[in-house]
Amino acid sequence: MAKIALFTPYLPAPAFTGGRIRISELALGLQQLGEVHLFAQAGFSESAQAKAAPELAQFSSVQIARRLVPTWPWSKLPKRVLRGSPTQQRAALRAAGPFDLAVVEHSHAARWALTLDAPLLLDEHNIESRYLAAKLEALKQGRGLAEVQKLEVWERHLWREAEGVVAVTQSDAEHIATFRGSAPEVIPNGVNLGKIRFIPASERLGSGILFVGLMDHAPNVAAAKMLAENVMPAVWRVCPEAQLTLCGANPTREVLRLGSARVAVTGRVASVAPFLEQARVCAMPLSQGAGSSLKILEALASGLPLVASEVAVRGFALKPGTDYLPATDAETTAAHIVTLLNAAGDDARARSGRQFAEAFDWAGLAQRFASLASDLIKSPKRRTAKR
Repeated sequence: MAKIALFTPYLPAPAFTGGRIRISELALGLQQLGEVHLFAQAGFSESAQAKAAPELAQFSSVQIARRLVPTWPWSKLPKRVLRGSPTQQRAALRAAGPFDLAVVEHSHAARWALTLDAPLLLDEHNIESRYLAAKLEALKQGRGLAEVQKLEVWERHLWREAEGVVAVTQSDAEHIATFRGSAPEVIPNGVNLGKIRFIPASERLGSGILFVGLMDHAPNVAAAKMLAENVMPAVWRVCPEAQLTLCGANPTREVLRLGSARVAVTGRVASVAPFLEQARVCAMPLSQGAGSSLKILEALASGLPLVASEVAVRGFALKPGTDYLPATDAETTAAHIVTLLNAAGDDARARSGRQFAEAFDWAGLAQRFASLASDLIKSPKRRTAKR
């Protein structure tokens, strides 16, 4: 039985975000190979909340480093690396080792994994440097460009050093391949079909519009504001009974202020499934994002009609007008929502969406990840640690 060290820049529990869900689901595949020891970092309150989370029970041991790392401005390492792999983590790693494999979720959690005399499998949820650069450009901030450059250097170093690299989308894989010299394995994000009940569009009642996402993530906050302030007024003029639900953890003050008699802000929920079942339309007008969105798969798996931007469906081979209605701007988004609320349900499109989602069941994806990890464990180990 193998002994695996799993490095994450945040706790994968409770699993209420896409990244946490991906880590937890893929770790279930690693369990087939032997012991999986988690090395994560978190703040005090986050650690306390996670203790009761069932997702942590799957690990043979859990080492949580406190999020108290200084980000020295003169360090050559990116701030994300300093935060994602605290210095105190190294001592815990030495005490728990040796290991047969290091699995790293996000390149900025890899600092101490490089010190192990074991193969390294890197799972890149997105290209963090590209996402940060796009964010800074959108905010018209130039002060973070040095951090982008440091991240680029770090990522490219990791892509060359790791024995195995996994990307979430084909686009990310092609980008990584230009620096790695070989194409990474593409293991997309998935959906737990056992937790999502399919309801045909013709059986859906009411006039509920659902938006799902982590509500302190800037692109989600922007999309929530767009829906509540620019889209829904146009919808209400035609369908005054329509209700918007903003479903997701950690709502900011901006998001909380959107709440009203016709706009519900849920905060963290135990499961998104009931909200998927009760809605008539899922609206995802994101203007910025990286990797791919699990929420798109959940909506499709439930049979929920989808109004989404091209950014929201990134990473999935979905056709606008066929698989979803495009949310190109506030006016178009509102028009498509009204159409879906007033039209008879399209059961054929709902069944097609469920069939599409079935190809992304987490059980099969976790098996593929475990198979890749197994091959690396069987391969010759490094003679000396890389760093």
